Amino acid sequence: MAVEANEEELLERLIDAIRAVPHARAHLTHRQMPLDQRRRIDGIVEAEIGGRAIELIVEAKRDAFPRDVRETVYQLRNYLAHYSSGPTEVIPFFVARAISPGARELLRHEEIGFYDLGGTLYIPAKHAFVHIDRPAPRKKSKSFDSIFQGQKARVMLYVFENRRDWLSVKRIAEEVEVSAATASETLSEMERREWVETEGAGPVKTRRLREPERLLDAWAHYVANQKARGIERFYVTSADVNDLMHKLDRACDEADAAYAVTGEAAAQVYAPYLSTISQVRCRIIPGPRRDDALDRLRARPVSEGWNLALVETNARGDVTVGERIDDVGFAPALQVYLDLLQGSGRAKEMAAHLRSERLEH
Repeated sequence: MAVEANEEELLERLIDAIRAVPHARAHLTHRQMPLDQRRRIDGIVEAEIGGRAIELIVEAKRDAFPRDVRETVYQLRNYLAHYSSGPTEVIPFFVARAISPGARELLRHEEIGFYDLGGTLYIPAKHAFVHIDRPAPRKKSKSFDSIFQGQKARVMLYVFENRRDWLSVKRIAEEVEVSAATASETLSEMERREWVETEGAGPVKTRRLREPERLLDAWAHYVANQKARGIERFYVTSADVNDLMHKLDRACDEADAAYAVTGEAAAQVYAPYLSTISQVRCRIIPGPRRDDALDRLRARPVSEGWNLALVETNARGDVTVGERIDDVGFAPALQVYLDLLQGSGRAKEMAAHLRSERLEH
């Protein structure tokens, strides 16, 4: 009964959204309309936009990722093949409480209309194209974005860094030091977004990243809409950036503080772009060990003239070493890319270069 109530609410909100379009009318003519003994259409909406009649064949779901939408596309095409409406233009239509960005892209590509409770409305009619694009509802937006945060983000970093391998939940949980439940949930979400391909089933099921560019695009879009992480600026006496990075490595080793160089200095090592780099950004595990490392470096807090910046970190999981190069620990190339996207100056240029040189291969 709860699902039916949700579908009814979605259909009512869809009607209201269409009626809010200038020179438009709409009303629900059928609910749960049977096509045959096995198939039912969730709703039929008769509408008029700009003086021309259209009919919407509506399928309703709670939420939608690309994999869910593909199943619905097949259903709607099947409904359309068995539905007769005369001369009126018929548009297959999808409604959900929230529709992910990837699912919206897929629906537009398939020329299927859609609506969600955030207020997004897309009607690809031949005579009157309607597209109101709004973010997903706030609560659902947080749900869509949670994969880019915390332990799930660490799992995604690992999957990306090992994108040519078939990965099991057990391997990921052990390597990333997360629970099997977190690894499994993250992989399932990636599967619903169609970023990974699968092989096997049950305990022996493995997955491999098949859409690295879509993952990069989605993560970059998420980062672009987030407040930049805070940084603390310091000055450390050193001959140059390489000398500073080696001093940082020694100080963190002596303080037993996990660290990873990121930003421009790391990008310059992974994919050289600028002639010179004069500053080092890094992540260090928060707490007394970090303070001990800074004391060993004799790092002096400054507002100008800094050469060492510590990126805000909240937990051990915010510090991941991708590679050790010339006795210095660097964040994974993907993490460096994301950090650069929140930088200033030529950081975004370096991000684009790093992506083309290291992440898209």
